Amino acid sequence: MAPLSWTEAGIYPLPNPVEQKRNLCPCSVDNNYGIPFAYPPLGFYAAALLIALGISGIAVVHWLPILVSCAAVIAFYFLANAVLNDKPRAAVATMIFSMIPGNFDMQIMGGGLTRSFGVLFYILAIYAVYRLFEDDSWKNVILAGLFCSLAVLSHPEVVLATATGCALVWVLYGRTWRKTFHAFLVAIATVILTAPWWGSVIAQHGLAPFFSALNTGAYVASPFTSLYENFLAPASLFTLAGLLQLGGIIWNVWKKQFFLIAWILMPYFVEPRSAAGIAAFPAAMIMALCLTDVVPALYELVRRRLRQTSIPRDFTRYAWLNIALLALIFYFFIAGALHDFALINTTLKLPDAQIMMDWVARNTPPSSQFVILTGSTGIATDPIQEWFPVFTERRSQTTSQGLEWKLGTGFFRLLGQLITLQKCEDVACVESWSAQTGLGYTDVIVERNSLMQSLIDSLNHDESYSLIYRSAKYLVYQK
Repeated sequence: MAPLSWTEAGIYPLPNPVEQKRNLCPCSVDNNYGIPFAYPPLGFYAAALLIALGISGIAVVHWLPILVSCAAVIAFYFLANAVLNDKPRAAVATMIFSMIPGNFDMQIMGGGLTRSFGVLFYILAIYAVYRLFEDDSWKNVILAGLFCSLAVLSHPEVVLATATGCALVWVLYGRTWRKTFHAFLVAIATVILTAPWWGSVIAQHGLAPFFSALNTGAYVASPFTSLYENFLAPASLFTLAGLLQLGGIIWNVWKKQFFLIAWILMPYFVEPRSAAGIAAFPAAMIMALCLTDVVPALYELVRRRLRQTSIPRDFTRYAWLNIALLALIFYFFIAGALHDFALINTTLKLPDAQIMMDWVARNTPPSSQFVILTGSTGIATDPIQEWFPVFTERRSQTTSQGLEWKLGTGFFRLLGQLITLQKCEDVACVESWSAQTGLGYTDVIVERNSLMQSLIDSLNHDESYSLIYRSAKYLVYQK
């Protein structure tokens, strides 16, 4: 078959590719893998409601996670104020939480439609339970049960984080018979309110999807290794955020205040895969205490050593410290902006990618199976891999999203195999990979870049493959 470009094929979208798919929710296609729809449904229902009201599905996916993440910042302030029992310190913690580079990557990119709701209701759940053990009124029991239920209905990893986080709050602050009874009521309410989700999944698929998802929590990794890499390794420690964390941890140990320290450590043993994301909440408060308590204390200590008048004051009374905090805000703002450049390759680049996928949807059989090669070893964040099944309704053998619910411990083995495939430099490598994994294919999509040039040359010289689509950015070969 002669090579065809988009215009040569005479195929044009209606009237543009984005509008054609405007009402499509990006998580509605299971890549023809038969993936059980066991995911907590809250984010999907919220998106579906907005789409039903006439809002573009693409706009919903772009903006809803951002708006929910902004709400999470407000919720975090209330949590920080409850834990630190001080509004100015809570404000500093909120500033750090909202501006530390990387804190919102996963809430906005990829699975942000569900992760953003998970983060919001996780914060509100911990806040409500914390308040319940301060004031064990029926109002707080109801709020705690509601927010815990919404957290469970938002994201699978948040289920475990919420359960263990609330248990930690109970261990440290709720060990009376009355508070324990109220905690039991919250747990029962959460089970009942979330039963329509987990009950329907068990009725249709049994417990297998849940066990499979649990096996992708990276439990084989050593929690001590992860703790070292995130807190004590030079790459983490010798940064401003790392030094603030260490200073805050030492301060809390000295003050015999262990809640925030335990909260930081717990996810590394309970849910290693997302430990850093969960630890970010107490870490922001720890860093705030370093700035608002440790720095003034060291300042007054130096003054005493120099035999100058030393009068301990609240951090808000130090003009130089407030100026430093403003400078810190500016620093984090710049650092966050620079960090965003690292995420540029996780965004689907229009129109080239969309045009290619729209052509595939129009010109290939529904039974087609594709191997997509971009050279990117960041399989979980490659936008072509993630969006291809949605826009084409064709099966991608190189898309990993959703397989957590089917493969169990084999999920990470698959990720390793997909990374290996992206390093292939010739057709023989691709075919060998297919034979070893049992993942057959009918078509190959290659992104035109320097990493893929050797593979492109190999495909062009192999008579078993025909070039059926060509654009400035992508090539599609039929086997």
